[in-house]
Amino acid sequence: MSEAPTRSVSHLSGYMVGDVHHFPVRVYYEDTDAGGIVYHANYLRYAERARTEMLRVLGVPHAEQVAATGVAFAVRRCVMDFLAPARLEETLEVRSRITGVTGATVLAEQTIYRPQSGGSMPSAMVGGDAQTLVRLSLKLACINAQGRAVRVPAPVAQAFARLGVVRDSGDNTRRGDGEKINSKGDGAPAGAPLEE
Repeated sequence: MSEAPTRSVSHLSGYMVGDVHHFPVRVYYEDTDAGGIVYHANYLRYAERARTEMLRVLGVPHAEQVAATGVAFAVRRCVMDFLAPARLEETLEVRSRITGVTGATVLAEQTIYRPQSGGSMPSAMVGGDAQTLVRLSLKLACINAQGRAVRVPAPVAQAFARLGVVRDSGDNTRRGDGEKINSKGDGAPAGAPLEE
């Protein structure tokens, strides 16, 4: 059963389907290397844009949060798996999902897809013939202007709670469905051995 996309903000910001934000991206010449494929660092740019637009769609635009609270997000940890290349003029889609919130930390998963046709991504596409290109697992730190860790602002935590992510002040975060994720942000279940 597929949920209808929520389009409460401009289509340029993407849209939500359940707890997943969908953000379209087109590959331009400036994104590619001499071989005509997307340079690896540009996937980070696509993911950053998608997270920023997800906040906008959730009603807590990043710039407004910085202005109101003096708090911003910084990437503390990012693990990327490159599975297949994207090429010039392809249309891609970044899907972003918040998996946890603890104190000053936000955990997120992002996946960059390409439709098998290489053409435009249908707006209601949730799986179908999409090819996974890159997977990212992120740990974001909430910091103040001095670079010190601070709690995730209440409006942001409340927006994530509407997605089913419940703030936990302990070492673990619970999604609304009861899934436990460790606070290291590596995607391992709580209690699993950690790799450092």
